Amino acid sequence: MSQQRTHLTVSQLVAFVVALLVVGLMIVVDGREVKTAETAISVDLPMPFVSASQQSSSSWFCPGVPGNDGTVSGTVAISNSSDADFIATITRLGNGVSPVYSTVVVPARSHVYENIKEGIESPYISVIVEIIGGVGSVEQLINHPAGNSVALCANEPATDWYFADGFTGADSLHNLVLTNPYSDSTVVDISFVTRDSTRQPAHLQGFVIAPLSVVALNMAIQGARNEPVLAVSVRASAGKLVVGRSQHYLGDGRLGYTMALGSSGTSSEWWFADGLNIEGASEQLVILNPSDEDVVLSVLFVVGDGSDASTQPASLTAPAGRVTLFDTGSYPGVPRGRYGMIVSTVDVPGEVSPGVVVEQVINRRIANTVATSVILGAPYGAASTFWSAPSGVSSGIDDALVVLNATPAESIVSVSQVGPAGSVALPGLESVVLSAGGLAVIAIPAGLPEGEIIVRATAPVVVQRMLLRGRDLPGRSAVLAIPTLPSPADES
Repeated sequence: MSQQRTHLTVSQLVAFVVALLVVGLMIVVDGREVKTAETAISVDLPMPFVSASQQSSSSWFCPGVPGNDGTVSGTVAISNSSDADFIATITRLGNGVSPVYSTVVVPARSHVYENIKEGIESPYISVIVEIIGGVGSVEQLINHPAGNSVALCANEPATDWYFADGFTGADSLHNLVLTNPYSDSTVVDISFVTRDSTRQPAHLQGFVIAPLSVVALNMAIQGARNEPVLAVSVRASAGKLVVGRSQHYLGDGRLGYTMALGSSGTSSEWWFADGLNIEGASEQLVILNPSDEDVVLSVLFVVGDGSDASTQPASLTAPAGRVTLFDTGSYPGVPRGRYGMIVSTVDVPGEVSPGVVVEQVINRRIANTVATSVILGAPYGAASTFWSAPSGVSSGIDDALVVLNATPAESIVSVSQVGPAGSVALPGLESVVLSAGGLAVIAIPAGLPEGEIIVRATAPVVVQRMLLRGRDLPGRSAVLAIPTLPSPADES
């Protein structure tokens, strides 16, 4: 078992600390001032990074799975790391069908997988998991011929949802999956931004989603066919909802499948643990500025020792209402290998910049194929000392976990797995020293049994999982673990 650790050079650490001080002292997330990451408190963060007391939420709203394709299966992983059994109720929702309800007992220190498609037929199916008599964590898994995908689930519905990245090039399939988990109709306005224009189709304004139902919109049919850039904004004028993005990439530089929960808000800062600059890989940051003001951004590269020179932050402008593409490989001085990234808004003195939404797209070319991964960054305030992965990690690979230290202080990291004996540290990963601003790439041994993985740290970190895509497909899919932030009661 190995872990690759890097840390900042002196000049890079100075830049890192300065960036934290400048951007982090009084950051605004969704219009609210919050403390720096070192003392993260309970705030309203873009989904699914909602603060939760203890280590979990009692309700989880998953973004949905394709239901009319026999080659695709979907499950929810429900994990119980506590010492007491609990009951979980599962509500399956579809389009034009009645909800299907079931219950399952989740024993202490264990997990269960539930088939999302069981008992219901619909083009897309979403699930709500409610935990009774305990605390637990939930995420969604899709087994797809083009590559498996793990998606985070929201802790609650919201009125606003954003996707910075979207793609219908080479007739790739882009479905916007809208779930109304309530017994009243939800009314939404949907707009999207392409490389050339912003569009607000009349038929998507005042669009009604029936109670307890799921609607999937094929974005090519909605007027966005063969678009290499396709950001989407959804705003509810009545009610709340949960929105996911199902993407099957078929060419023009992208191949694979991803399903992801959207962001329920903008943020003034986004953290990415796993920047990548290696042979055959391209990396792009896709930035949506849904506001009516231009925003100046700083992109700080958290680079370990061994680089030829310190990398200064990049500066760019995100025009109002548009999508900005930043190809990291074209920026001078970006080192080879892995690095972290922090994308921050830069305020004009006396003014507060609007927030943005940032996703990272990596295309890995292996032989004559491509593996595409897309991940939403961790917004400001989501850095945490406790992260969980209900469905576990991919074992037997040397980059199963990538951990970025989100503070200018050293952090000690431990990786544990939940099993019959409780949460037990994995051998060799009981105490990983992570320098200030450091990055740890952590290997997980082959043969590890299934089970929830927990990452603890003595200072706030950001934890990303790199997952095998299944079917011996090359490359990785990427998803964050789930952060737990202190509740107000914990801070008092």
